[in-house]
Amino acid sequence: MLSTERTGSDRLTSAFVKIWRGKWIAVLLLATHAALVLAAPGPGTADLLPGAAPAIASAPQAEVAHDNGPATGTPGVEAIQRAIAGVRSPDLQALAKALGLTSAQIGQKAFEDSTSGLEAISGLGNGSISAVVAKWQPAAQGMSSEAQPELYLLSWTGEGWQASYLMGATDALTLEVLPGQSGGTAPLFAVVLYRGVTAVPYPVIFQLKDHHALLVWDARSDSASYTGYDFGSIEFQKAGSGNVPVMVTAGQADPGLLVFPASQEQTGRGFQAATAYVWKSDAYVPFRTEYTHNRDYVLYRFISALHLHDFKAAYSLIDPAEFLKTKQPTLDLFRQRIQNVWPEFIDDKIFEVPARPEMNPDSNTFILRLGEGRINAYHPTFTAGPGYRLTGLERSERHE
Repeated sequence: MLSTERTGSDRLTSAFVKIWRGKWIAVLLLATHAALVLAAPGPGTADLLPGAAPAIASAPQAEVAHDNGPATGTPGVEAIQRAIAGVRSPDLQALAKALGLTSAQIGQKAFEDSTSGLEAISGLGNGSISAVVAKWQPAAQGMSSEAQPELYLLSWTGEGWQASYLMGATDALTLEVLPGQSGGTAPLFAVVLYRGVTAVPYPVIFQLKDHHALLVWDARSDSASYTGYDFGSIEFQKAGSGNVPVMVTAGQADPGLLVFPASQEQTGRGFQAATAYVWKSDAYVPFRTEYTHNRDYVLYRFISALHLHDFKAAYSLIDPAEFLKTKQPTLDLFRQRIQNVWPEFIDDKIFEVPARPEMNPDSNTFILRLGEGRINAYHPTFTAGPGYRLTGLERSERHE
């Protein structure tokens, strides 16, 4: 069990998290003075990233784990343990040879780009090479078109290698040792799986204890309070003086009422989302979500507010005089205008941004499909940033 330091108050201080996947995709502002209070705050207590949550306990989740402890009894573990039994040094070349792998299959790039390979994990245990993750399947299985490689952790004990089963290795994945762990604490590491054509990340957290990998949390579990984002990424931030890091996941937002093209990087449209997760009751739980504040985000909030008939919220997103074309704008006038001129916005309609190269990304055009090839095209205008209030909305009907 991991130990964490308890303080009078655990509060999230301002921290900007930049995450790179081809470009900066999100900046998450973690709010100050968050309500993660474990006891009455004492005078002079410093603001901390939330690291004094209940300690992590190794508690594998049955719906995704093979068993309730170190997976050393599965057929795959027995096979890989037999294969490496004669390797009595931490040399990766010898380990690869025992597994039927070549030198070209050692290293991060080889590991991530091939169906079989080895990657050393720095920061786990003592010594320059103490833990290795292997994508591997027995040679006899390699002839089967249905067989898939499995993912194993190999830990150097000082005399030999100890194997633990992690998961199937059919997904694209990356590996990371979690930060913020104090001396004497069994270290944590994450396997981050990227699923589907939109590369949604799913982190799986393990603890290395007594040379065995123990599952402590799996984002794929039905019981996990986790939402991954398209074209997303995961980052772990040191949690103050504690040893349970904050997890930040970021990527392309999927607002539902306003559908964007699959890849926002190609169209320049849409907005990004980032969610901070903190450790509580043996699981990561969402703490706060922030969004990129751009024109598309304001447009989505406007559509969403009207969908809920929240005219006051929608009114706060416009420049009333400009939008209503009057020197005496009121909320009642805005409500009447929407009901009489824009009734589709208070109906159950799904709007979308067309994925067409001729569409100017700066126009913020969006459409509503009417059926039989007819569409309504909407052309919003905004005030200058950073507020981006709506100043107008023009509608035209056309055929695709």
